[in-house]
Amino acid sequence: MTFSFHRGSLALDFAGTVGSRVSQAPEEGLPDTDALRRWLAEAGLAADARPDEADLAATRRLREAIFRVLSDAIDGRRVDASSIAAVNRAAEGLRLGAPQLDARLRAHWVTEAPIAVALGRVAADAIELLTREPERLGRCAREDCGALILSRSRSERRRWCSMELCGNRAKVAAYRARSKSRRTHRS
Repeated sequence: MTFSFHRGSLALDFAGTVGSRVSQAPEEGLPDTDALRRWLAEAGLAADARPDEADLAATRRLREAIFRVLSDAIDGRRVDASSIAAVNRAAEGLRLGAPQLDARLRAHWVTEAPIAVALGRVAADAIELLTREPERLGRCAREDCGALILSRSRSERRRWCSMELCGNRAKVAAYRARSKSRRTHRS
């Protein structure tokens, strides 16, 4: 699986490491520690981290807790207390590191626990989303996608997780449906 970072926030991209959640065959984007290592590096969180199986399990638990919290908030449901607790626990990982600027004015985190800090940053992003921009959270409009997205558009709400992926597929499907309807009416 190639990782995508187009949903509008780190926490949403993290939740999106399970593809096609609403289908009968969701796609696990973090099947092993190597995939987790790659995601952490591509997300700019912990390029040198070497996760083990316990890290992978903790990552997946946090991912599902974030997905549940955000989904419940989007759908107007009561948010699961155990998921909130898991997000809060993960955010405590930020205490284990500190951001520093390098000579090129880019931030990096100094820590002895890079994975805990990385997961803390993801959890903190989820907390920020829910407390600062909950009205901007939504789901991809493509039925078989269901990805969580953030819309910062002023004119209209974002409809798809990605215009290149779901937006294009939805437009192609609508075009085909219109074409089929025209052919059916001509016959």
